[in-house]
Amino acid sequence: MTAGKYVLWFLLCSAAYALVFLIQIPLRRKGRYVLRIVLCIIKALLATAVAYLIMVVTSWFSMRGVYPTSALYVALCGDVISDLIMIPVSIIRKDKPYLRLNAIVCAFTTMAILLFGMFNMQSVRCTDVTYKSSKLTQEHKMVFISDVHFGSAQTEAGVEKTLKKIAGLNPDFIVLGGDITDNYTSIDEMQTIFRLLGSLDIPVYYIYGNHDRQSGLGVGNGSYYTEAELEKTIIDAGIIILKDSWVRISDDLVLLGKEDATIPNRLEPENLPARPDGVFVLSIDHSPFEYADIIATKADLQISGHSHAGQLFPLKTIYNLGGFNAYGKYHHGDTDVFVSSGFSGWGVPLRTEVRSEYVVVNLVPEK
Repeated sequence: MTAGKYVLWFLLCSAAYALVFLIQIPLRRKGRYVLRIVLCIIKALLATAVAYLIMVVTSWFSMRGVYPTSALYVALCGDVISDLIMIPVSIIRKDKPYLRLNAIVCAFTTMAILLFGMFNMQSVRCTDVTYKSSKLTQEHKMVFISDVHFGSAQTEAGVEKTLKKIAGLNPDFIVLGGDITDNYTSIDEMQTIFRLLGSLDIPVYYIYGNHDRQSGLGVGNGSYYTEAELEKTIIDAGIIILKDSWVRISDDLVLLGKEDATIPNRLEPENLPARPDGVFVLSIDHSPFEYADIIATKADLQISGHSHAGQLFPLKTIYNLGGFNAYGKYHHGDTDVFVSSGFSGWGVPLRTEVRSEYVVVNLVPEK
């Protein structure tokens, strides 16, 4: 993400804060606390709806209007939190509207959400998970990276810094779980990120996500690079593409890479290439929502990304309430599932849910 985009992002958030606050001045001057409480609830619901529009609804508006709509989300969240602080104060001191103090508190809460969301996006943590199996005869350490969306929200310096940390962990192999790029990634940015990922002197495997090919709603004329250019770049970087195919990591471990669920010719589980018997099968599928496929594939463990853990509050909770694998550990059929929040996020540098992460997966023999 360039410095110019950061400036635009701050200006839009500032404008959204001013707009949301100014249109409520007449109401705040007159008191009307019951109406303000009702309006606070409406604003919270509206912020949730805006978050859903940004992250879930794929449309021309959500693709091209992500900056102003995200700024509106930040302003609404800041305004709701300031109401939760100032309405009780106004009720206790009915003779004082505290309009100036309200404006200051609202500006502070809006900026706090903005800075918190940017920190959550740019500060990539390491999440360590361990799975045991009697099928394993030796220990394996894998690093899972998904949803970098390079060129969209994460800086190149931040990516390089985190990749150095990953290399220092000395994993046996790295798996790229899709959406390493997205619809906003230029061809130069695409080539840069795969060059960085291929330079770690560690075996790297890759599966496609729903954004990497820049299919569907793109920008400009629809894409900045072709699928052939993408594939050539990945291969030239020394990265192995898995597309409904598997590779044997060792005598006790097979890595299965699934084609993305949005691709019509993705193989059904029963048509996947036959795998060796008695080995631990680690399946990588960008989407964690293909429950029938998870069960039918009969892998021992599936690692996925795609959900961003909601990215914007309170979407993680809504996903879970709706029965969707949002973040963390799940189980379907005979398969354990872990869903990562992703290395970065989509659209703007804002995460008000779980922080960005890469996942260290430890596969350990069961004693």
